[in-house]
Formats: sequence, structure tokens, C-alpha cells
Amino acid sequence: MGGRHAIAKENEAGHKWQYGIGLVVIATILTGVFVLRDKEAPAAASCATTHDVSVAVAPEIAPVVEAAVERVGEDACAAYTVEAQAPALVAQSLAIGEGAPDLWIPDSTLWLARVTAQQPEGAAGPEVVTKSVATSPVVLALPKGGPGRPDTWLQAMSDPKFTNGDALATTQATVPLLAAQAEAAKGLTSAETVGAALVTLAQRQSAAAPKTNPAELLADVAKAGGSTVVSEQTFSAVPGSAEFVAVIPKTGSLVLDYPLAAASDNPGNARAAKALTSALGSADGVKGLTEAGFRKPSGEPLPEGKGVGQFTPIALDNPQLVAQTLRKWSVIALPAQTVAVIDVSGSMEAQVGDSTRMGLTIEAGLTGLSLMPDSWAVGSWAFSHKLDGEQDWKKLAPIRKLGSVDGGVKHRDLVVEKIKQMGTLVGGGTGLYDTVLAAWRTVQAQYDPKSINSVIILTDGKNEDSDSLSQSELLATIQRERDPARPVTVIAIGITEDADEDALNKIAKATGGQAYIAREASEIPKVFVNALEARG
Repeated sequence: MGGRHAIAKENEAGHKWQYGIGLVVIATILTGVFVLRDKEAPAAASCATTHDVSVAVAPEIAPVVEAAVERVGEDACAAYTVEAQAPALVAQSLAIGEGAPDLWIPDSTLWLARVTAQQPEGAAGPEVVTKSVATSPVVLALPKGGPGRPDTWLQAMSDPKFTNGDALATTQATVPLLAAQAEAAKGLTSAETVGAALVTLAQRQSAAAPKTNPAELLADVAKAGGSTVVSEQTFSAVPGSAEFVAVIPKTGSLVLDYPLAAASDNPGNARAAKALTSALGSADGVKGLTEAGFRKPSGEPLPEGKGVGQFTPIALDNPQLVAQTLRKWSVIALPAQTVAVIDVSGSMEAQVGDSTRMGLTIEAGLTGLSLMPDSWAVGSWAFSHKLDGEQDWKKLAPIRKLGSVDGGVKHRDLVVEKIKQMGTLVGGGTGLYDTVLAAWRTVQAQYDPKSINSVIILTDGKNEDSDSLSQSELLATIQRERDPARPVTVIAIGITEDADEDALNKIAKATGGQAYIAREASEIPKVFVNALEARG
């Protein structure tokens, strides 16, 4: 859907900046924003130089932007190239510094913040030139004749027939997760219930890759039945929406705000952006936006009763909450293959309040398991010293998808049973080094390129097997056998100050993983969950 509009023949290529980007999101979606317009008549063209200016735009608004470019006067001193690109792809281009645009109109300020947040200290990200050129609230698409408007986003997500898109690649699919957390922050629901709903939703959608194209999402949901989430603009523009009715929960919704940002140091950006903003804010520009289903930047409802009308905008006041929500979703939504290796040496019998180190570790394992969707492949081992013949480790459950069934038993139930039984194995010393290598090699041998592959090991001691590898031999072996194209990380969790923190840090670092220490035994469940959420 790209196009080129030449204003003049002289061109000067702009020099691109380079940016970095990650999966952790720390921004809110802004609402109630405005467009800057030059109310005066345009100045006469005086272009000593005409600049090539590339403009990447969210696909749904690309036709409107292309039409606006055709109306830009010569005073812009720019030759525009407009290209429809998914925001996630533009963000990736900015990360690697190749093919990045000069100007960018994503569907949300969220994407600008994703880029900016990962910049090296002192480096700037994309610079907002116009806070918004259009808006569109995110709506629920409910089947006609189905259940009525839900009270909350939590209620909407909890519907067994609700299907979300790809929350890691599209803003619309992110909204239910963030809105539900905002409801919990206001005391309208509980954070625990929201967390459980996220896990259930991830598990329900783990069988197939989530959709990134909203039109395809609507078509699939129409066939299967149930509800989904799209923008008001998509709902008004896509024929497949005829099977649905658009509503917003009583708590309100978030808004796509379509900012215009400069993403390079092209000297023509400022003038070109101002001219494009004016064209989009003109009478013809507003008409084009409205006909395409977009609201004005001020957010008033679409004319002639179209769309969902007035609604309550949801404000996300806590950036950390946004980051935490999307980080958690990335953990539970991305497939994984891991083996949980738990220390059952005699020191795990140490009393901690009304429980023991072993009891708290079992609790941590079961809590962590509850966060894992059925698409995860998980195994469980126990280890001490010569626990299984001459081996320091014992394989209790093989690495299989938690949702798989073998002999009539669901693998998740088998793993739960084996973790609960670990208390009966407590005794002996700690055979740490041989166990780490065996588990690491096991996961590497059945490496899944579509998953995050890891070993999660919990221990409260130091290596006590005099016949085992030394620490230096273990690290050298891992370094020698490590394959950067098939990474397997070790997530090491030390239980109390008795754990060998130095050894765990070195082992984790050698594999590209991380080490965590629960200074007090009572912290074990919390530390385990934190480590799980930060894996990979």
C-alpha cells in the first residue's frame, strides 16, 4: 500500500539513527490528545533543498495518509514515500538500525515508548512531533444475540469463548490485559483473579499462534463463535464485523492515539511532519479519517451514530504496572521447554516456621507450575548425592507438554504429583555440579527451536560430591558444548545464605541465564515466581 509523491526533483537522503528495543513495555496509551496545526496560510515555497522523507504508517491508516500527502503543498520541501508497515516491524527496524523510516505513525504511543525505553543511557528515541493525528477506542466484538455488555475487562477475558490476538505484536490485543490490571489497581477486581485469568487465557490460546491481523481474527472468531477485541475503526471498516456487535465494558477502554514521530535525524523531518499534520487536520483530511472509521484526535464519537459513542477512557497511571503485565504475558504466552531440578539433600529438612525448606520449595514449585500454560514442555528431577544408584539426580517426570496425556494421565497432573512427593526423598549430601551438567545436556539434546529452553535448579547447599566434576571443569564443559544457535540457559535459585551464591552465579552466567537468592527461606515462593517471570 506504499506510494510516492514527488514535490521536487532535488533529493537529499536522510541519515538514519539506530535504536534498540526489548519485550518489556513501560508506557501507557495516551488519551485526550491533540493535533498541532498551522492556522496561518502556508508560506510561499522557498526550497533550497528538497528532502526524501520516508513515512512508515500503521496499515489501517495508510490510505488516509497517502491521500493527505497528495494534498501537501510545495512548502513542505519534501518528497514523501509512504509505506504501510505493522508497528512491530518498524520497531524491529529501529532496533537493528536498518530500513528505519524518517517519520512514523504507529497506532499507539506505546510503540514509541518501547523503543525509547531501551535506548542506551543518554540516547534519544523517536521524537513526537504531533501527539495524535487520529484516535480509535478499542472495543469488544461480541456475537450478535450472545451475552450482553460485560461490566469489566476481567469479565470479558474470563469468558471461555473469548479469543485474544497477539498481545506481544498488536496494541489491540494488549488492551484487555492492561485494562484488567487497571481495574484491579482501582479495587474493582482483585489482582489475584486477574493474574489467574491471564494464565487461563494463555493456556486456552496456546494451541495455535495468535493472530496479528484483526480482519483475520474477526473471521476466525466468527467461525468458531465467541468474542474478541479490535479497534472501533477496524470494526467499522472490516466486512467480517457484521457477525458482531461492538461494545465497551462499563469500566471503559483504552484509545489508540496514532502519534506522528520523527525517527531519524533527516533535516527535512520537521517541515515535512508539520505539513503532513496540517494536511491530515484539514477539512479534507478529517473527512478522510472519518470515512475510514477514525475519530478526530479530540476523540468525539463518530458521526451518524456509528461506533460505540461516548465511553470512559481508562488511564494507566502506573508505568511499572504496564511493564509487569506485559512481561508476565510474554512469559506465559511464549512456549518454553524446561526441567525443574530440586535439591532434596538432608539440609532441606531445616525447619522454617511451621514448614521446612523442602515444604516451601514444594510450594514454590507448585505455584510456578500454575503459571505455566499447557503448551509448555516441563520435566521434574530431584537431586542430592547418589540418589539414583551412582547418579546424584533422579528423573521423576520426563520433559513433555503439560497438556499432553500419556496412559490416561495428563502430564501436568504427573508433574504436580512428583513435586508433592519430593519430601519423601530428603536425605544425603548435595551433588550439584554433575546434576547441573546432566540436566543442561538433557534439555540441549531435545532442543526445541520454537521454545525458550532452560534448566531451573533450586538448591540450598554447595557441591558435596567429591567424585564429581569440579566447578572449573563444569564451566569449561558448558563453554565447550554451548551452541549459540541452540541456547539453553540455567536459572539458578539459591535457598538461604547456605547456598553457594558464587557458584550459582558463575553457572548461570556461563549459560546466559541468571541466579537468584532467597535470603530467607520464607522468600522461596516469591523468588521462584520472579525468576520464572524473568526467564529467557
